[in-house]
Order: sequence, then structure tokens, then C-alpha cells
Amino acid sequence: MIRPGRPGDVAAITSLNAAYRLELAAAGHLEERLVEGWRPWLDRRISAGDVRVAAEEDAIVGYIAWELRRLPVGRALAVRDLYVRPGERGLRHGAGLLARALDRARADAVLQIEVTAGLDDEASRRLLTSGGFVRENGVYVRPIFG
Repeated sequence: MIRPGRPGDVAAITSLNAAYRLELAAAGHLEERLVEGWRPWLDRRISAGDVRVAAEEDAIVGYIAWELRRLPVGRALAVRDLYVRPGERGLRHGAGLLARALDRARADAVLQIEVTAGLDDEASRRLLTSGGFVRENGVYVRPIFG
């Protein structure tokens, strides 16, 4: 089940984010945002309605968080976090989370959606390319309007 993130989900999302950071480090990548700055950012995103979680039997197994970004003309919905717990991958949680971001992008009439989150592994690339995203300068982009 995909649902909006709530303040009561912060501990579970923070745990998933810690796992994400460990996976990034193991792959030789570092998360650019410090944990100290990430947590207030997450709180703001939840308050703004910009977080969705994938839940299985009341356990949060994945999440997506985004923010709007100004473009020279118009706006983009920028996905900054997208993570699904390893044991839950391949069960379409990532696709469901990404679909909710696309719904929001359409509702907000943004020009494009950008994904900078993810492990950039084969499964992540398949998910994004199957969703119509194209890699441009290290960012996966999909036009929405324009």
C-alpha cells in the first residue's frame, strides 16, 4: 500500500535512509546531504505533503520524497529520496512510489520530473527507463508538460 507520509513515520523513514546511506557508501558513493540537514528537510517535506511511503502489514518498506525546483521557465518536481528495503525490492513498491510522484507532478502542472535519488544500479535504471525517464547529465528526467 502506498500512502502519504505522516509525522509518525519519521523514525521508520530515518531508519530506511540510514540503510540507503550504507548501501551508497558500499557502492562507492556518498550522500551529499548531511544527516543533520536531512532530518529537518524530511520534516518540511512531510508537512508539505511531499512524501509517500510503501507499507506492508503496518511496516514501512520504502519511501519517496520530493520538492519543487524552479527552472528558467516553469518548475520541476525533483525526487531527492527513493528507497525500498532490499528484501522488498522486485515487488513493485518502487514503481508505486514513483507513480505517486508522477501523479503529483501532473497535478502541479510541472514541466518535468527529475530523479537524483537512487543507487544507480541495474534495477534502479530499469525502473526509471521503463517509466519513461532518460538520463541527462547524471539526472533521470521525464517531461510532464510543455
